Formats: sequence, structure tokens, C-alpha cells
Amino acid sequence: MLGIRFLLIAALTSMPLVANAAPAAGSAVKDCPSCPDLVVVPAGQFRMGTPKSQVANNETGEAPPVQMTIPKPFLLGRTEVTRAEFEVYAREKNFEPVGLCRVWNRTKGRYDDDKNRTWRKPGVPEVPLANHPISCVNWFESKDYIAWLAAKTGKPYRLPTEAEWEYAARAGSSGLNPWGPDENGCKTANVYDITTMKKTPLAWPHAMCVDGFADIAPVGSLKPNKFGLYDMIGNVWEWAEDCATKSHVGRPLDGKAWVWEGGCKRVIQRGGGWFTSPERARPGYHGDAAALDRFDFGGFRVARDLTAEEQK
Repeated sequence: MLGIRFLLIAALTSMPLVANAAPAAGSAVKDCPSCPDLVVVPAGQFRMGTPKSQVANNETGEAPPVQMTIPKPFLLGRTEVTRAEFEVYAREKNFEPVGLCRVWNRTKGRYDDDKNRTWRKPGVPEVPLANHPISCVNWFESKDYIAWLAAKTGKPYRLPTEAEWEYAARAGSSGLNPWGPDENGCKTANVYDITTMKKTPLAWPHAMCVDGFADIAPVGSLKPNKFGLYDMIGNVWEWAEDCATKSHVGRPLDGKAWVWEGGCKRVIQRGGGWFTSPERARPGYHGDAAALDRFDFGGFRVARDLTAEEQK
């Protein structure tokens, strides 16, 4: 009997601990009840940027593309940070709404800075819900939320780098759009479509399909991409860590952020928003804005490195 017990103990102690196993690509991680849901994005390689053969008006320096390596898995928000998630931060940090957010002026037919619009009352949508993405927050305010989240959880939260963002948005695709030529983009991306055009006629072409939302949609309302990430294209533009550039030439090829000593006044935004034309609402297009700007079409999602324990 003692021999059998000894053999059983020996077998159990030789088994690997499941708790130390690295989370598999595509699996979900949640660090606290009010924390954003995270998805494990696998390591890999991709061509960053868009060849001139794929897009006629390539004014943002996407070409020539560069071969990029994402050397290890990382975590990315399953969705854009929601109003409910940001509210916890605002309450704990006593973060008061700050006015001056760029919103669509229907009378003048253009975007203007409105001192009465804040992240609490962005105006888009007219009655924002807890599961709508946060908007009307600038790059520094996004970074402060992330620093608070890192301190709260003890985990290495950050903004995604531009390379990580495009890699995750492409989700293994190399074409102009991740959903391919045979699928309706409105099933995946909330952009300037027929629904939005009827409510807010704009000067640029709209997608010839219906996504069902005239402006910002609750996160996760449409289909996820092949990595299990929602709203990588459309809904709200998303801040990245990188300084704004007009070329990929010279950037780090290991997925790290491209930043300058002393910081930068303009930073990268990715993905397009609810009002963005199909030409710009795609993985390769990189927009930029002043780090202090706030928009009713701009939000962010979080990234985080895997901890040493999670990589075992």
C-alpha cells in the first residue's frame, strides 16, 4: 500500500503545473472584474504597409512595405476600452471631464472643436451606453488610464505599437482588407456606410453596404477578425504608441514603437472610425493627430506584455 502511494505521489510531482502553462493564441485573459478583456495575439511576421499596386492614392507613406517580425506573443484588448471601464478609472482617480472635443458641426458641415463636448457627453452617440467605446480622450489621457491599470493590476499594460496594431488588424491577411474580396466589409467594420450617409452626408465616398449603425456602435457589435479581436477597423480611431511618420523606412523591424527622444507632438492613430471612407478604413492606413487632440471619433485599446509566469 505504501509503495502504491509512493508511486502515485512521484507521478503527480513529476507532472507539469497547468497554472504555469503559457496561454494559447486566441485565448482570453482578464486581470480584474473591471479590466478590459484581453486576447493572446501570437508571434509572427507580416508585411507592414500597403503596396502601391493595391491603393491608388497612397499619400501616407505606406509604401514601400517593410518585413516586420513580432517576436513573441502579446495581449491586446478584445475591444476598444469601453465607457464603463474608463468610468472606474475616472472615479478612482477623480478624473473630471475636460471640454474641447472635435465633433461634427452639422450647420457648417465640418469638424470643429466644441468646448461643451467631453468624454462624458461626446454627442456621438446621442445617448452613449456603458458598452460604447470611450471617446473624446487625448493620447496623454489614454496613457494615464493605462498607467492606472498597470498600477492596479501589477501587469505591464501599455498602448499597442503601430506594428503590433497592424499585425493584429491584418490577422494573417495580406490584402487591402482583412475580410477579403468575397465578404461584405460591413459585417466586420463600422465605417462610413449607407446608414451613416443617410444621417450625416459627407463629402467622401461611402461603403456600398449597411453596417446598421449611423455613428459609434457598442463594442463587439460586429464580427471579430481571425484573431478574435473586434472593431479593429472602424468604430473609433485608436491611439498607438508611435510618433507620427510619413514612411516605414528606418523603423524598428521587431515590432517596437518608433519614438523620438523628448517625445513627439503628433502620434499615430489607426483603424478609422464610424465616419471614415473605405479608402482609409483598412489595416495599412496610418493616420496621425496631435497628442493633445480629442475627437468624438477617437478612442483606444490596451495592450500588455505577457508576464514571466505566463510565458512558462
